[in-house]
Amino acid sequence: MLEPQKHTLDTIWGHEAARRLVPRLMGQGRLPHALLLTGPDGVGKRSLAFAIAKAILSAGRPSSVAKLTAPAPAGAKRRVPDESADGGDAFGDDLFGGSSEDIFADEPDLFAAADEPDLFAEQTTDAPPSQPVESQAPPAEREPLAAEPARSSAALHRPFVGYDERVCRLVETAYPAEYDKDGRAKNAVFMDLTIIEPIGGRRGIVVDQIRSLQDIARTAPIEGAYRVVLIFGADSITQEGGNSILKLLEEPPPYLVMILTADLAHRVLPTIRSRCSTVPLAPLDQEKLLGHLVENEKLSRELASVAGSLSEGRPGVALSIVGTDLLNKRRQVFEARLQLDRFGWCALAAAAARINAAGKLDQNLWLMLSFCRDRLVNALAPGQDKLLVHRDLPDLVGAKGSSPEELDLEADRIIDAYARLQHPFVPNSRAVLQQVLWKEA
Repeated sequence: MLEPQKHTLDTIWGHEAARRLVPRLMGQGRLPHALLLTGPDGVGKRSLAFAIAKAILSAGRPSSVAKLTAPAPAGAKRRVPDESADGGDAFGDDLFGGSSEDIFADEPDLFAAADEPDLFAEQTTDAPPSQPVESQAPPAEREPLAAEPARSSAALHRPFVGYDERVCRLVETAYPAEYDKDGRAKNAVFMDLTIIEPIGGRRGIVVDQIRSLQDIARTAPIEGAYRVVLIFGADSITQEGGNSILKLLEEPPPYLVMILTADLAHRVLPTIRSRCSTVPLAPLDQEKLLGHLVENEKLSRELASVAGSLSEGRPGVALSIVGTDLLNKRRQVFEARLQLDRFGWCALAAAAARINAAGKLDQNLWLMLSFCRDRLVNALAPGQDKLLVHRDLPDLVGAKGSSPEELDLEADRIIDAYARLQHPFVPNSRAVLQQVLWKEA
């Protein structure tokens, strides 16, 4: 299981359109100055942000290039690069071969929003008046991307041709960062990359972190052509922080690219959201996620199916389930829950203690909710095993003891307890579990 900072565009699970988007825009010189990656927690926003940052920071570097490329779209024919001596673009008009117009012919334009400014409106620039007409190259011999800069950070036009190994290594060592008392990263060894996220136990990004970004943005890139800023948790930026970053979003320097992530797009301040190009990331199809888990994590299809169902198509959550050995702790949690149906209220304290010993409170509530749901489905639709999450534990799912009405009330109590976890002062986990397991009169 790769950590987020170790990912590249070809190691991300799913999100094919988003993975092809940035290399395509870089090849056309139309990379926007701010990208907002949105989607549920664990869908892969942070991993994709690091992969995009590596691609941008690797652009235009003379160092050795790793043999890593962005994925080609399904059905596209890869063209052999032209190794002519004219020094032109080896990939032609498009990084993946063929014409660049048909790459997304069957996909909607992610940036064609009526209420957002057109970040990709092309502008043509004529030659300076002082330049003689004879010295101008014929239109057929001009470099179209250099002659038609877009209103974006990619006016520098550094197409993506692969990952620089040194850039990848520096990005990976810069995260997770260690912060000083002022919120500045102490181990940021790559000067062209800045990472901003909630620190010090705070629940959001404060204005002091955004103000420090103003000084960083005024500094030109030191090692490459771009300076990249990653902002994790853009939906937690305070109103003061939003006002501070507004100037940078409206008039960014040409070398600056900001990549923001947010779990809930509607919670991002409108002043920030309207000035970013939004890239929504959806959960993966269950079959695709199951295939990745079987192939890359070497899981059996039964366990991979359970992990995929519990994660609801989110790769990060599925990998967390596999990495924390949560699948093997299910029986302990479920058997403890069934003790109440077998022995009554005298087993309440013991059941809560046993569930609490299995792992973290949020994971235990998550498992209990899925178990309650499976028992309810089994009671109302017996024999429909394909609807069950824990279909590999039929002896526990099919255990008798609670009526559908009682299971429905138990699910409500679990959901209420899970919502209380969002409060900064969470009570004792055993007490929370006892409240969940206590049947209402």
